[in-house]
Amino acid sequence: MISKKIKIKGEKINKKDLVLDIETTGLDFKRDKLVLLGLVKKEGEKAYIYQYFAENDNEEIRLLEIYLREISKKRIITFNGDIFDIPFLNSRLIAHELFPIFPSECLDIYKIIKWYSKFFSYESTKLIDMEKLIGIERKDPSRYKAISKLTEDCLTRDKPYPILKHNENDLIATEALSDLENYYLKTLSINSKIGKFCIFNANINKDIGNFEFRSENTLKDLYVAENNYQVIINKRSIILNLQVLYGRLNDNDNGYVSINNFDIKNDSEININDKLLIIKENSTYNYKNLLNLCKKIIENHY
Repeated sequence: MISKKIKIKGEKINKKDLVLDIETTGLDFKRDKLVLLGLVKKEGEKAYIYQYFAENDNEEIRLLEIYLREISKKRIITFNGDIFDIPFLNSRLIAHELFPIFPSECLDIYKIIKWYSKFFSYESTKLIDMEKLIGIERKDPSRYKAISKLTEDCLTRDKPYPILKHNENDLIATEALSDLENYYLKTLSINSKIGKFCIFNANINKDIGNFEFRSENTLKDLYVAENNYQVIINKRSIILNLQVLYGRLNDNDNGYVSINNFDIKNDSEININDKLLIIKENSTYNYKNLLNLCKKIIENHY
């Protein structure tokens, strides 16, 4: 077994956190094997990457035993780990007649990205693209831009360095993205005379949009119903129900609009009649317009 320890900044995690990323011979839980177990943890005020590389199938159980030892009483941080890493590890534990482990506290960054993706458009939601949000430019060996090359080396295991480097970069990016939800909440917030609030959820059913906001402050209850909108405020919850219309925004884009009762300037690259406010552009909700609309409505009635 090859093992490595690498010191990193690790500013986003604490002693209760354990960042996890694995490399395998493939995606089949029953047939494929664990090749590399990668972890990030805090020791005192310093953070380290620990990597354990199985040079053959017989060493897989040693990696699993390390996993069982390290995971105890930790919050597990992964990128898509709820779908792949944790189920794969449990499958391999069962294959070695060991008990599977279901961590009591997990943070899957991919799930956070998917939840907020209705407000943002990305080149892709892969880790290698999402890490660019926080200024990480990956420096994997060039051949690892093709996942088939990584799988090929995992099968032969005769070139461990590129696999270790790829895993190291995944771990660094996952740790750095572990507070990504704070970035989303900050971006999706607006200041108003009642304090700061953020948009949390958005859905459209036919001609009615339902939008959920959360306030930093506890607010007085409010219920307002006008011709094309309804606002309900209860404590820190703000619900906006809005009548919307679907149609073509220009030659290339479709979406939803509402009547622009408050003369809000559309914050969009799409030019549209000033009497209309863009609510959704193709598959992405225009969170800036929604925040400004909600602010105007609240300040008009509060």
